Amino acid sequence: MKKSLVTFILLSLLACNQSEKKEEKVENSNVEETQKEAFQMYQMSEMAAFMEKMYADHKRMKAEIMAGQKVDSLNFDLALLYHANMTDSSDNDEAYQQMAQAFAKYEELITQDTTPQKENFNQAVNLCIACHQQKCTGPIPRIKKLLIP
Repeated sequence: MKKSLVTFILLSLLACNQSEKKEEKVENSNVEETQKEAFQMYQMSEMAAFMEKMYADHKRMKAEIMAGQKVDSLNFDLALLYHANMTDSSDNDEAYQQMAQAFAKYEELITQDTTPQKENFNQAVNLCIACHQQKCTGPIPRIKKLLIP
């Protein structure tokens, strides 16, 4: 009788231990799936990537203007401003297109007219800020850092 009681207890403990391991495996696999979902790579839209490129080039232009050098070229294609795919396609409306045209005008003035280069640069940056106040406010603090005092 003692042997069967001991055997029963051992088998019960073994069975409980096995079910706990299965529950742990299920929980671990759920955690791994959640982590995989959380670590999906963000894919920038064509416009977001273009704006990152413009931002980098504007940092270069700011440094050149502050050093008293003439900015004589843009290292990006302004035409993308009008037709690059946006994160939210509804943002590409008439108001955006008007802002883009004004921005392009000042960008061209920066490279063509050396006298008010700082003013033209700051005007272009202010247009970026104005547009982002209407469409996508996230990068405004970063854009403001481009302004030349």
